[in-house]
Amino acid sequence: MTVPGKNAGSISHQPGKAAEFELHWINADNAHLLENVAAGVFDEAIVPARLMAYLANPANMMCVAMSGDLVVGMVMCVVHLHPDKPTELYLDEIGTGDVWRRQGVARALMLKVFERADDEDIEEIWLGTEPDNTPAIGLYESFGVKPEKALIYYLDW
Repeated sequence: MTVPGKNAGSISHQPGKAAEFELHWINADNAHLLENVAAGVFDEAIVPARLMAYLANPANMMCVAMSGDLVVGMVMCVVHLHPDKPTELYLDEIGTGDVWRRQGVARALMLKVFERADDEDIEEIWLGTEPDNTPAIGLYESFGVKPEKALIYYLDW
């Protein structure tokens, strides 16, 4: 799937020309695609052993947006199976390269997640974000949803 976007301001694009990117679901066979990642896509550097462990778990999903050989965005999700209710999908992380923001990358990645959830008969997707993350809130609300009140606890040990 190729998604046209606005000029991303990246050195891989000429100013004034539309940026394009392709979306790829990542698995062990194509994990090498993560060797060239734009700044800002992930919070920290990818650790190969952690990546392989992540990909080995069938409940985990990762999709990336690529411009040429550069990863310019990613989304990671976890499938939650329950014994008492339908399967749901937790959208764990979504990131866009610093110079690729507001170019349609995150929207395209979310639409790809929706498509996969439909294919797998998943009826609910949930996520969380910080109350001051206005770009993320704008993105999520652009899909016609409103936030619900929730409390989050981080348990460190």
